[in-house]
Amino acid sequence: MKKLLILLLLSASYLFSFDKVGIGYSTTSYDSNIYDVSLIKDTNYKFFNLPISLEFAFDYMDSTNTSDELYITSFQPVITYDFNKQFFIQGALGVAYLSNKSFEHRNFGMNFQFKESVVFGYNINKHLSTTLRYNHISNADLDDDNSGLDIFGLNLIYKF
Repeated sequence: MKKLLILLLLSASYLFSFDKVGIGYSTTSYDSNIYDVSLIKDTNYKFFNLPISLEFAFDYMDSTNTSDELYITSFQPVITYDFNKQFFIQGALGVAYLSNKSFEHRNFGMNFQFKESVVFGYNINKHLSTTLRYNHISNADLDDDNSGLDIFGLNLIYKF
């Protein structure tokens, strides 16, 4: 099922003219596995002369301790600062939808969440980049239950 989902998302990225596609593996502070696919569209917009792109991400999270599963769909505008041709940093603030209101012993309170990201990246060549990513997902205390998620991961990004 996971392979079929990845194949469909890669096909969709080509059909809907996304500029980049990323695949990655992440983990949380309590050892859950997260597999993700992200579709990225570059825009002509700039914020303080920094380019803005749009990222759509689809994550599958499974527990190493229980049989819990969680699907996360998110959207966030991303601002990029290039240090030079190889190294860059990105920041993003967006929204996420969680398939469940709880995972393992954590209660998220609601399905809709906020997602913040900080990414450090390296351009391997003109088509391939790798990134080290930190994501925080929480509901910003809009609900009494707000366990949140801190996610650390590696991504490989292909530029069309």
